[in-house]
Amino acid sequence: MRRQASLGAFWLFLLGPIAGAQVIERPVPFDSAAIVMVLTPRIAERATLGPPSWPVSGDFTEARLYTVTDSTYILTVRRSTGVVERYNLSAADRHAIRVSVSRLPPDVVRERNDAGNAFIRNQSLLGLALYAPAFSYAIGEDNAAGFAAGYLVVAGGTFFAASEVARRMFISRAQNDLSANTGLNGGLGTATLIYILGGGDRARAAGAFAGGLAGTGIGLALGRGMTEAEAVGAGFGSHLGALIGWGTVSTLDGEPRCTVSPEGFTTCNDRISDKAKAFTVLASGLVGYPLGVLYPKNSNYNVTPGDIQMLWPALGLGVTAGASLLPDNPQQSVAWAALTLGGIAGVLAGDMFLVRRADHSRTDASRVTLGTGAGELMGLGVAALIDNDLGNPQMAFALMTLGGVMGLIVTERTVDPRPDAGRQRIRVTFNPSALAMLATGTSGMHSLFTVRF
Repeated sequence: MRRQASLGAFWLFLLGPIAGAQVIERPVPFDSAAIVMVLTPRIAERATLGPPSWPVSGDFTEARLYTVTDSTYILTVRRSTGVVERYNLSAADRHAIRVSVSRLPPDVVRERNDAGNAFIRNQSLLGLALYAPAFSYAIGEDNAAGFAAGYLVVAGGTFFAASEVARRMFISRAQNDLSANTGLNGGLGTATLIYILGGGDRARAAGAFAGGLAGTGIGLALGRGMTEAEAVGAGFGSHLGALIGWGTVSTLDGEPRCTVSPEGFTTCNDRISDKAKAFTVLASGLVGYPLGVLYPKNSNYNVTPGDIQMLWPALGLGVTAGASLLPDNPQQSVAWAALTLGGIAGVLAGDMFLVRRADHSRTDASRVTLGTGAGELMGLGVAALIDNDLGNPQMAFALMTLGGVMGLIVTERTVDPRPDAGRQRIRVTFNPSALAMLATGTSGMHSLFTVRF
C-alpha cells in the first residue's frame, strides 16, 4: 500500500505543475464548503429553473452549488468569458432547485456528472499506450530489464496519479474529453517536433513522455472554460486538420523523383521531405483545435457532442466514395486528392444531413457508427460474391459506400434522435381561444400570441 501511494505521489508531482494550480487546489473555493450539485445550461433549461430560487440569467457554461453550513449555500456560475459569479442561496432555494432537478429523466442528469472515473480510465489507457512505452524507451533502450521495469512502473503509476488528480479536483466531461485528446496529441506532437529539429530516437521518446503529460495538464486547464461540445469539437478539429494536412502534402508530393546513376542504379526520392510532411501535419492539427471549438460555438444550429461524433462515419463514407471514383492504376497525387476531397465532402454532408437535422447523443453516435461499419462490411461481402478475387476495387469501394450509407440511414432511424433544438430560435404560438374571450368581453389577461426565445 505504501508503494502504491508513493507511485501516485510521484506522478502527481510530475503532472501537478503542468496542469497548473487547479490540479492541486481544493476542489471547492471555500475551506468549509463542499460541492453538492453541478448544473449545466441544459439541466437548468429542462428543469425550468428561475427566480426566486434560481438567480442566474443569461448564458453560462456551468454552475456549481456548494454547501457552507446547514442553512447557507453558495452558487458559483462560470460564464463563457471565464468570469465566475457567486450567489448566496438559502436552504429553501437549495431545496427548490434540488426538487426541480430530481424530476428530470435520469439520462439528462447522468451524462453531466463528474467524469473523474472516465478520466482515470482514459489516463490509464494513455499510460499503457503512450507514457509507459515512451518513458521506458527513453531510459532503457538497450537494457531489456530496464525497459520492462520502466514500462511496468509508469503503466501502474499512471493509474494512481490520475486517481489522485480526480480526488483533488472536480473533472467535468469537457475536461476529460479534452485532456485525453491533448494528452495523446501532446505526446505525438512533441515527438514529431523533436524529429523535425533533428533529435534522436531517445530524445523523441522522452519528448513524447513529457509532451503527453503536458498535454493532459493543458487539456484539464483549458477544458474548465469549455462546454462538452466545444471540447469534443476541439479534438475532432485537431484530428481532421491533421488528416487534411496529411492528404494535402501527399497530393502535392505526387510521384517520387527517380534518377539513374552511371552504374545503372535507380534512386527515388520524394519531392517533399519527410520533415516537411511532418511539419505540415503537425501545424494542420494545431490549427484544427481553435476551428473545432468555433464549430459548435458559432453555428446557428445546435451542435451536441454526439453530433460531432457523427461526423466520423460521414468522413469514412466520403473516403470510400472518393476511392470508388479512382481510375485504374491512378497516380499517387490523384489517389491522395480523391481520398482527401472525399473525406472533406463526407464531413460537409454529415453536417448538412445529420448535425443540422437532429441532436444526437453519444450513444446515438456510437450506434450509428457501428451501423455504418456493419453496412460497409455487408457491401464488401456483396462485392466479394460478384467478384471473387476483388479484381475491381472501384466496384468494391462503391458497394462499401452504398452499404455504409444504407446502414447509416437504417440505424439513424432506429435511434430516432431528438430534432435539432436550434440556436436563438424564436417560437411564436397563436392562441385562438383568446379571440373568443376578447369577443365576449371576458375580464382578465388573454394572450393572443406567445413568443418564446
